[in-house]
Amino acid sequence: MTNRISRRDLARAACAALVLTASGRSGRDARAAGPAEGSLPEADSWRPRLFPEMIVKSWFQEDLAEGEISSWQSGGVKPVAAVQAEPSLRPTKLPNNGGVLFKKGTKQALTWPVDKDAPYLHRWWLVIARCNSAVNADAKNVSVLCVNGAEGGSVHRQPQVFFKPSAGTFISQLHDGKRKSEEGQCSTDFGDWNVMVGYRRGFVMQGVVNGVKTAGQTIYALAPNLMKSQSFMGDVNRPMRADVAIDCVIIGQSELNHSQVDKLMGWGMWRVGRQSALPDVHPYRQSPPSAVDANDKPARYEFDSASWASWAAIGNERYAHRGEAAPPIHGYTTVFFDDFVSNTVVDDSKGAQGSIWYAPTHLTTVGVDAITQRISASPSSYVHDATSQTLALRLLHKGRWRTGAFSSVNNNGQGRCWGKGIFEIRARLPKIAAPRPGFFPAFWAYGREHLFWRTRNRLETDFWEYDGLNGAYINISQHVHKPRLGYADPRIAPRDVRRKIAGYQVDPSSGFPGTIDVYDGEFHTWYAQIEDDYTYFVIDGYEVARVPTTPELAAKKYIMVDFAYDEKKGRAQPDPSQTYDMVIDYIRVRQTETDLARVPTGFSALPAFSGQASPGQALTVVPNVIASQIEFLWYRDGVPIVGETGTSYELSSRDVGHKIRCHVRAVSVLDQPEAWTPESETVG
Repeated sequence: MTNRISRRDLARAACAALVLTASGRSGRDARAAGPAEGSLPEADSWRPRLFPEMIVKSWFQEDLAEGEISSWQSGGVKPVAAVQAEPSLRPTKLPNNGGVLFKKGTKQALTWPVDKDAPYLHRWWLVIARCNSAVNADAKNVSVLCVNGAEGGSVHRQPQVFFKPSAGTFISQLHDGKRKSEEGQCSTDFGDWNVMVGYRRGFVMQGVVNGVKTAGQTIYALAPNLMKSQSFMGDVNRPMRADVAIDCVIIGQSELNHSQVDKLMGWGMWRVGRQSALPDVHPYRQSPPSAVDANDKPARYEFDSASWASWAAIGNERYAHRGEAAPPIHGYTTVFFDDFVSNTVVDDSKGAQGSIWYAPTHLTTVGVDAITQRISASPSSYVHDATSQTLALRLLHKGRWRTGAFSSVNNNGQGRCWGKGIFEIRARLPKIAAPRPGFFPAFWAYGREHLFWRTRNRLETDFWEYDGLNGAYINISQHVHKPRLGYADPRIAPRDVRRKIAGYQVDPSSGFPGTIDVYDGEFHTWYAQIEDDYTYFVIDGYEVARVPTTPELAAKKYIMVDFAYDEKKGRAQPDPSQTYDMVIDYIRVRQTETDLARVPTGFSALPAFSGQASPGQALTVVPNVIASQIEFLWYRDGVPIVGETGTSYELSSRDVGHKIRCHVRAVSVLDQPEAWTPESETVG
C-alpha cells in the first residue's frame, strides 16, 4: 500500500516541528491527542469505550492532571493502577494533551502487578505513543509498554511494545517459546503520534501501525506467567534511550474481526489528527468510524435464568426410555475420527494448528489429587500401544500420584471445536474389584467462549464421569460456571449453577438388561447425541437419558478427556507400585448432513474443491468467503491429516480408497463462520 500525504499536510508538519517545546510536547492542536477523541460529537462518535466488556485495562491521558504522575488508574474489566512511589522516577503529564512523558536517560516508569491470566485476557492492544527518534537514531529498543516480565525476561512479556529508532519502526512483541515481533514504519518526528493495534487471532499474531498491516506470523500458546514479574510503562530495567510520550494504552479480550481492527485504527488516527497518514485504501481515511454495526456485537452465550429453571420441569421424563435400545442414527457424517493409530497427543504449549490433542490442558487441577503431566514427563502418562492402536492415560506414582489429560484445544483456546452432533468414545477402565481407589475418569466438554471472554460463563457438559465408589453409577451433568472476572450483565450468571441430567446405577433396577460396571476391564462405548430438539445419552447402545437441547448443550465446545484421582471418591488407597490405565480405542464426532449442507452467514456458498482426486494431484479449496485470515484443516474419511493447514493438499498413495474433506474457518470475520467442503470423490 502507498502512504500518500498531501503537500498541505507536509507543510503543517514542518510548521509544527518549529513550535515543539523543549519538553517534546506537540505544539499543534490539530495533532494533539486527548478528550476530544477526534473532535466528533459524542453521539456520532465510534470509540472503544462504547464496548466496555472488551476492554481489560485502559489508560487515557485525559484522565490525568498535568504534572508529575504517581498513579495512573486504568479502566476496564480488570482495572489496575500503574504507580510510581519514587518521585525521581515519576513521568510527567504534559500540557496541551502532550501525553505522559518518560524522559531519556531515566528509568521513569509506572508499574503494576503481574497478571497470570494474560495468555487468555490479552488478545489485542492499542497503543498511541510518540518517540523522539530523529535525534536518537542509533537507539535500538525504546520501551513504551511491557505487560509482565519486568525481571523475568522476554518470555514473560504479554505483550511488549517499543520503538526502534535505528529502523524507524514501532514494534509489538510476544513470546510463545520463541520471540515473535511485528513491526511497522512510524514517524520519527516527536511531534507525530503513532498508532499501533496489535492482536493475536487463531494461530496468527499481527499488527497495524499507522494503518499499514504487518505481514503477520504463526503464534502458538502463551505460557501463564508464574513469576512475580511486574508490568510497566516506560522502562524499569535500563535508562530510556529517547524521550517517549504515551497518549493511551488499551488492552482487550476477545479475538477482533477485521472490521474492529480497522475501526480501532481509524479511531486512533483521527484522535491524534493523523488521519491523512492512513493509506489511501483505508476505510476511515476520509471520515472517522461513526456507527456501531453488527461487527461490534459478536455473539456470546447469554444465561437465561427462567429457561434454566424451566428445564427442571421435565422431571423423570428424561428416563422414560432408559435401558431401551438407543434410537437409530440416520443422516450423520463422521467429521472427526481418531483411532490412535499413532500417539496424537502433543504438548499444549507447542502443538501446531494441525495438531489433534493437547495435553495436559489449561486446567491445572483437572487431575484433582494427581498432577496432570506433560508429554515429556518420565515415566509417561500417555502410553501409546502401536499393536492395539490405543492410547492409555496412566495413573502412576512418582513422589506423588500423576496422570494424563488432554483436550481438543490448547491452553489458549486454539484447536478443534464442534457444536451439535454426536460425541463418542470407546474406552476401557482398569479391572479392579471393590473397594476401589478414588478413580475419577471423565469424557466431557467445555464451551470455547470462556477462553476468549473471561467475563463470560464457562459451560461444562459432562458426557459421563464415574468415581471409584460405584462403577455402575453413571453421572451426566451440565454446569454453568461463574466467570473468571466479575462483570455486571443480566445475561451472565454471577455464580455457579448445575443440573443433574442423569445419576443412577446402570443395572436391571433401572431397566437395563444387565449391570454395566465400568471397572470390568472391558471396552465400553458412550456417546452424547445433541440434536436440534433433544439430546440423547447412550452407553453400549442403551439409552441413559434424553433431555431437551438447551443453548448450553448446543454451544460450540471442545472435548476434554482425563483420568483423575480423587481420594474422596474411593474406599481404598491405590498401590504406589502399580499403574492404572484408562485405555482409549477411539474418539469420534459426527454431524448431520443437513447441518453440513447449510451455508453459514459470511459465506457465498459452501467451500469447494478444484483439482483431480488422484495420487500426485493437488486438491485446492475455493473458500467462497471474503476474509483476511482463513484457517484450513484437512481430513481423510474424518481422520485429521496432521500438519496439513494450507489451501491445497497434495494427494498420495495413503489417500487411495479414501475421501478428502476440508474444514474452512473465516477467523477474521464476525463470529468466525465455518463450513465444510463436500467430500471429494474417492481417491484412486
